[in-house]
Amino acid sequence: MTTQHAERPLIPDEIARAVVLPDAYAQLYKTVLPAFQWLRTHMPIGVAEVDGYDPVWVVSKHAHVQQVLLNAKKFHSADLNIMLHPKVGDDYLRGLLGGNTKVLANLSYMEPPEHTQYRSATSAPFMPGEIRKLEPRFREIAKDTVDALLARDDLEFDFVHDVGNVYPLEIIMEMLGIPQEDHRYLHRLTQEIFGGDDPDMKREDVAETTAETGAQQWLLAVNDAYEYFEGVRKDRWAHPRDDIATAIVTARLQSGETMPERIQNHLAASVAIAGHDTINSALSGGVLGLARHPDQIKKVQADLSLIPGLVDECIRYATPTKHFMRNTVTDTDFFGFKLKPMERIMCSLVSANNDETVFPDPARFDVTRRPNPHVAFGYGPHQCLGQHIAKMEMRALFEELLPRIGTIELAAEPSLKRGNFVTGVKKLPIRLTRA
Repeated sequence: MTTQHAERPLIPDEIARAVVLPDAYAQLYKTVLPAFQWLRTHMPIGVAEVDGYDPVWVVSKHAHVQQVLLNAKKFHSADLNIMLHPKVGDDYLRGLLGGNTKVLANLSYMEPPEHTQYRSATSAPFMPGEIRKLEPRFREIAKDTVDALLARDDLEFDFVHDVGNVYPLEIIMEMLGIPQEDHRYLHRLTQEIFGGDDPDMKREDVAETTAETGAQQWLLAVNDAYEYFEGVRKDRWAHPRDDIATAIVTARLQSGETMPERIQNHLAASVAIAGHDTINSALSGGVLGLARHPDQIKKVQADLSLIPGLVDECIRYATPTKHFMRNTVTDTDFFGFKLKPMERIMCSLVSANNDETVFPDPARFDVTRRPNPHVAFGYGPHQCLGQHIAKMEMRALFEELLPRIGTIELAAEPSLKRGNFVTGVKKLPIRLTRA
């Protein structure tokens, strides 16, 4: 990597708190992004020591994030925790999970060669060729969504509530074969799983939002999802269908055996959770970008071939998953610093996606940005399997919406979720005009 440094660079407290604490992310554009800009300029590799948290090495530059995520042998994803929880949250999980923090038995918590085997067994339904077969149905759902929206007398509404929470949910639930009457229940679980740091998304059976109850809510909501998908698993084993849930249940490992039931349930739950909430955040964050940069709407409306670029820029601008945690496995030369085994590393995807050396004028929402090598889907062996689904459904919605409207304006200031892991716009009041 680089020449060995003797020092252990300590990030200034104000900057460290801005990039670590969940509350800061409710002010992403005012607080978090400027803090990461300071880090990329002055301390691209540094240690954040924040009260209540383990010390973490913060990696803020695009190239460094890619290198860490690419090297699954040196940097593990889940020996400690894939997300940055407070110490009391991790201790709570360890106390209930036999000493570890692996809440989900899914691909994110696996290392090669186990990860390679399970990813290979489950990847077929997510490949571009298979996803293209679903495009007509995606477009039908997108058209129905836009038709319902534009049939309203009042085109001032909350985009998150009326579109972001509805459209991607319907698509991923249909792909899994989940009945309509269960969609809202799974949507609520998704909000609870990723919203443990936000009091507006607190479960009724969880006390006031604290560092420990965030982890408690995460575990309770995941367990509820597990129980739901246990019923789905049993049904698909007895009555196979042409859906992703069946593909997971019937998938075969290299040994010829099916996957353990616990992994089947957690994989199906993960598809439901990530397949809705992250795309909601990408769509809503992208529409916020369009509202702030109205010239970009006109560009796309004048040339609809720019929509694939619009989709990538939405994903970069929003970066729904703000970080992934990694830990060292052995003594490691870490960009010139010597790290011991089991030191924690925060790979900031949102900082990497705003790295000025890769994305000129990163605060600008630019549908013509080329190249756009964002890492919003991760990077390396753990890169998101569902990225082709996400891009196709976003493209379908914009291709239906943008030719039929004139402008998108903010009707009031948006609000963002509190949370440093998977998070995004909570409320997005907008006003549309018809074409």
